[in-house]
Amino acid sequence: MATKMNRTLIYLADLGHNQLTISSDVYPLGVGNLATYAQAYVRSPGGLDIRIFREPHDLKAAIDEQTPDILGLSSYSWNHNLALDFARYAKAKRAATVTLMGGPNFPLTQPEQETWLRGMPGIDIAVRGPTYEGERAFRNIVQRYVDAGGTVEGIQEEPVAGNLWIDRRSGEFVAGPEIERIADLDEIPSPYLAGLMDPYFATGYLPMMAIARGCPFSCSFCNSSVQSNSRIYRHSLENLKADLVYIAQRVRPEVALTFADDNFGMYDFDEEVADFIAYLQERYSWPRYIRTTTGKNRGERIIGIMRKIRAALPMTAAVQSMNPVVLKNIARSNIRLETYTQIQTEVRAQGMQSYGELILCLPGESRQSFLKGIRDLMDAGVKRISAHQLMLLHGAPLSTLESREKFGLKTMTRVVARNIGNYTGEPVIETEEMVVSTPTFSFEEYLDVRVFHLLLTIFYYEGNFEEAFEFAHQQGVSAFDLVSQMHAMLEGAPAAFRKVIDDFVRESREELFPSREECVAWARRHFAGLVSGELGGNLLSKYSMLGRFYAAAEALDFLRDALAVAIGPRLDEAGLEQMEAVMAYLRGVMLYAPFSETLSATPVWNSAYDIEAWSGENYSRPLADYSFGETRRIQTMVDEKRKAVIENRIRTFGEHPAGLGKFTRTMFARDFRRVVLSAQAASLANC
Repeated sequence: MATKMNRTLIYLADLGHNQLTISSDVYPLGVGNLATYAQAYVRSPGGLDIRIFREPHDLKAAIDEQTPDILGLSSYSWNHNLALDFARYAKAKRAATVTLMGGPNFPLTQPEQETWLRGMPGIDIAVRGPTYEGERAFRNIVQRYVDAGGTVEGIQEEPVAGNLWIDRRSGEFVAGPEIERIADLDEIPSPYLAGLMDPYFATGYLPMMAIARGCPFSCSFCNSSVQSNSRIYRHSLENLKADLVYIAQRVRPEVALTFADDNFGMYDFDEEVADFIAYLQERYSWPRYIRTTTGKNRGERIIGIMRKIRAALPMTAAVQSMNPVVLKNIARSNIRLETYTQIQTEVRAQGMQSYGELILCLPGESRQSFLKGIRDLMDAGVKRISAHQLMLLHGAPLSTLESREKFGLKTMTRVVARNIGNYTGEPVIETEEMVVSTPTFSFEEYLDVRVFHLLLTIFYYEGNFEEAFEFAHQQGVSAFDLVSQMHAMLEGAPAAFRKVIDDFVRESREELFPSREECVAWARRHFAGLVSGELGGNLLSKYSMLGRFYAAAEALDFLRDALAVAIGPRLDEAGLEQMEAVMAYLRGVMLYAPFSETLSATPVWNSAYDIEAWSGENYSRPLADYSFGETRRIQTMVDEKRKAVIENRIRTFGEHPAGLGKFTRTMFARDFRRVVLSAQAASLANC
C-alpha cells in the first residue's frame, strides 16, 4: 500500500503484439505524454516513479520483478485483449495493484460504457478524459490515489473528473464529471526532451509526434468525429522544433517520421512546420518519408507543403466514397472531383505521391458505385488506392445500435491481423467487427470487390508496374480497364498466381465468424497456424505481398497476357515489340523474395527501347520515340542505400508476407527496383 511517505510506482504500457511481427511500429508517445504530465502536475510527497513499456515481454519482466502500485494500459482495437491479459496478470501477482485503461477504444453512450466496463472485471478504472485525451483525467486519478492512501476503495469514495468505474462496494456504475480539453498542448511536457523516447532510437520503430489534436469533420465511421473533438488545439512551433531537432540528432536517416494528426497540411501553421522540416532535411538528411493523414480539403496548401519537404509527404485523399448518397449517410463532404483531378495533375508534375482511400460497404454504397469510385480515383491519377473494410469502432457514431438498425449493417467478426500472441501463459486474440453486407451490397459482391482490390494492390498500387500501365494508356486502355481485364481473365492466370487469388478468396471467407465467441474459439484451436503465419493475418497485405514478391514471375506473365488482350487488334508488330520491351524491363529491374538472392543479382537483357528515358520524361511521348535504333545490352546494379534500407527492415520485421506488408508501408515502389545503367555505361560495360 502506498502512503504519503512512499514513492508511487506506476507502469504505463502502450503494448503491441510482436509474436508474429511488430503490429504497431511507432514510439509510445501517448503513455509518454501521460508520464511527463503526471510528473509535472501530481503533488506527491513521496514522488512518482513512472516507467513506460512498449513490448509485452518487458512489461512481464518488470511485473515479475516488482508489481506496480498503478498499472495503466492503452486500449486500441488492435491491443485491447493484450491489455486485459496484463491487467489480469498484474492482479494475480498483487491484487492491490490499481489497473487503469484509457484510449479511443471506448463506447460513446453511458449504457454501452457500463456494459463495456462490467465485461472487464480486471480493470478498476477507465480513464476517459474529454473525448480521447487522457492527460488531465490521468493526473486526477493519480492525485486521488496519492491523497486517498493508495487503495481502489479510497479512490472510489467519490467520482473523479474524467474517470469511470464500477464501484467495488455497491456495484454501481460511476461516471465522473466531464473535464475540458487541453487548449495549449505545450501544457504537456515533451516526452522526447525528458528522455523517455531514447530507448526507441535504436529500434526499427518510427518516431511519432502530434502537432495538433482535433478534427473538424464529423464522419460517422471514425472515432475522431465526436463533437467535443471538433476544435483544433496544437503545440507551439518552438516546442515542435525542439522535439524535431532532438529526434533528428538521434534517429537513423532512413527511419520515417510519423505525425498522429488527422489533417496535416490543411492549416497555415503546418506550412511553418514544413519550412522547418525542409531545414532538417538539408541539415540531417531526415526525414525522407513522413507517414500521416493529410487534410480533407485545402489541396493547394497541401501541395505547397509537399513541395517544401521534397516529396517526402504523400498526399492522402481519404474520400471514403464518391457516392453522394453515401456521403450524406456518413455525414461527410469531399472536395469536387474536378478540383481533385487538378490537384493530382499538380502532384504528378512535381513528382510527388498521393494516396486514395475508400471504404467498402458504407451505408448506401453498391458494387457498381464503389467500382466507379475506384475508376474516378484512377482516372484522376491516384497511384495508391486503398479500399478499406468497414470496421465498427467503439466511439464511432456508426457503431451505435441506432445506426446499425437504420442502415441494415450486417457484421461478422474476425481476428485482427497479426495481433495474437501468448505472453503470460494464455493465448491472447484480438478481434474486430466488420461490415460484410448491407441492403445494397451483398456478401458475394463484397468478396468480388476484395479480389479486384487485391489485383489493384499487386499491380497498380504506387506504380508497382507503372510502365505497363503507361504503355496501355498510350494504346487507349485505361488503368481501370487493364485491372478489369485481369479480373476477367483470372480463370486462365498462371497456376502459381491463380493460387494466390484462390487462397485469398478462401481465407476471406474462412476468417469471418458470426460472433466474437466463435471467432476466439476457432483462433484458439488454430493458434499455432496463426502464429506461424500459415493462417490469418491481414489478408490483403499478405496476398499482395505473395503476388508481388513471391509469385513475381507469374504476376508479370499474367500482366503481359492481360495487356495484350486489353489492347487487342490495335497491337501491331511494332506495338508488340514495344510491349515486350516494357515487360523485359520490368523483369530486369524488380526486386523480390528471396531478397538475399535478388539484392545480389544484376540481370542483363537486350532492348531496342530506352524505357528509362521514356519514364524519366513522364511518358510524355509515345514509346516509339525512344527507340535506340538498334538492339542494345542493358545492365543493372543495386543501389547500396536501397539495399541497406531493405536489409534493415527485414531484420526488424522479418522476410515473410506479414513483415513485408508492414515495412513496405513506409517505402516507395521504386525502392524495390534495381538501377539501370545508362545506355553508354551499359555499352562500356560490355567492352
